[in-house]
Amino acid sequence: MELQLFGINHKTSEVSEREKFIINEINQPLLHKHLIERFGNTLDSFFGISTCNRTELYFIGKKGIAKSILKETKFFLGTNSIPDNSFYFLDNQDAMVHMAKVASGIDSQILGEQEILGQFKSAIQIAKDSKVLNGQLYKYTQKVLEIVKSVRTKTKIGLNPLSVSGLSLKLVKNIFEKPEEQNILILGAGSLARAVIENLHDKGIRNIKSVNRSIKTMTICKDVEITSSKLDRLHSHLKDADIVIASATTDIPLIGKGAIENALKARRNKPMLLIDLSVPRNIEEEIKNIEQVYLFSIDDIEKITQDNLGQREIEAEKALGMIVLESQRANIELNDKRLKDEMKDSLELFLKSLSKNEIEKFKQAEDLKQMIMNIAVIKLEENPELILPSIEEIELHVIESMFKRYIENA
Repeated sequence: MELQLFGINHKTSEVSEREKFIINEINQPLLHKHLIERFGNTLDSFFGISTCNRTELYFIGKKGIAKSILKETKFFLGTNSIPDNSFYFLDNQDAMVHMAKVASGIDSQILGEQEILGQFKSAIQIAKDSKVLNGQLYKYTQKVLEIVKSVRTKTKIGLNPLSVSGLSLKLVKNIFEKPEEQNILILGAGSLARAVIENLHDKGIRNIKSVNRSIKTMTICKDVEITSSKLDRLHSHLKDADIVIASATTDIPLIGKGAIENALKARRNKPMLLIDLSVPRNIEEEIKNIEQVYLFSIDDIEKITQDNLGQREIEAEKALGMIVLESQRANIELNDKRLKDEMKDSLELFLKSLSKNEIEKFKQAEDLKQMIMNIAVIKLEENPELILPSIEEIELHVIESMFKRYIENA
């Protein structure tokens, strides 16, 4: 068993592929059931994360099993049309380094972005609460979070942090000379929507409305709250919206070409700016062909992230160096602990297989370790499929302690 991962991200695929391959809190428990039924004890534990930039699956499993798990995951999600070369695979220390790069923001489309750490923590908690994530893999996640905390403390990767919500504001200011005079509609009411609204409000923009699947009140600051309208009010609000920023969680687009065409008629063709921050996308891609509409997807955000890029790249190099060194130490520590635990479990099973006669021989033995090895050879001849402990690698005091406890309880 070893740490492994596979994923698809902004470097390997377009948003049109990424939006199909999504692991979330709804389908993850069902995927877990499917994979455990398929792979049994060759797959221990896993959890997935899906953001606007990536979907990745991290797991502890039998060496070399990743491509088989990807095949079953694609089948489960109905995404067999996505070619395997859109995915990447990593294991052991390389996998741990990658996890830390993702959580720290240095593998993001927006280098050093701050929102990914919260998303990473949330994915861990969701998987843990649904009993998908446990045991050894959970220990890896906690080590990764320790490494990321150290990196963000000791480097300036988080200085003047960029974010998807902040870049949305920058795009608005680039296009509108007086953004405070524009009517803005926010689609969604989650953490990203809240961050967008907070950024807009901080810059003096007040004409903000929100639409969500359910009515939700968001506290923006001490004296400001925004209550979302229900989704059936969306088309009505589009007629008044100069800017739409979408970040709702949905499997299908909520804003179609027809809805925008109707809104433009009511607006007498006054232009609209649409910013779609979601994966899967909230806004139909065909809308970009409408002359009076400016549509930006999450992949377009990369074009406006150049501020202080040189300094962020320098800090990212420092951060990566720290991640590699600390991941190496953590991976060795966790692997050693895992191997010792596996050996102890194996020895425990071996001791339980002993007959009364064999136990009596052990009581008289001067060299317990050698005695176990001798009997193990005999048992293996009797049953070649038997899984036996690697006795040579277990410390003598561990064997003596376990044997004494077993004899006392026998």
